[in-house]
Amino acid sequence: MKKVVTSGNKPIDKKVRYAVFNRNDRLIRKGMFTASEIQQYLNQKAHEGKSYYAIELKGLNRKLTAKELKPLEDKIKRKNPELPAKDLTDLKALFKILQTKPAWEGMIKAYHFDTALREEIPLSIWKKMGGDTL
Repeated sequence: MKKVVTSGNKPIDKKVRYAVFNRNDRLIRKGMFTASEIQQYLNQKAHEGKSYYAIELKGLNRKLTAKELKPLEDKIKRKNPELPAKDLTDLKALFKILQTKPAWEGMIKAYHFDTALREEIPLSIWKKMGGDTL
């Protein structure tokens, strides 16, 4: 009998979506990999002297509807006076991504937001992007 090694509750040979970044948090590539493939890729890059890391992208594989995006759009329109201009710009960029691309693509942008800015993303949208919740 062959035993399947799993990490958590996922079969180890199941392909999942990852985004790979360099040490400056620049997106290097995104794609479907097994856990062992992504590990091999990161190890290979480390041997080449490149410091890369990967995040799993668990969000929805579809664009969010205008109705689903409304809470974020409203938040941007209200322009919280405590929100720095850069944060508002980042939220607008996230909104644009979510209007045109699958929800998981938003996490590539939002992953690098600081905690305070992430908390500005409405929970319903955060979950659809694949964000973890407590």
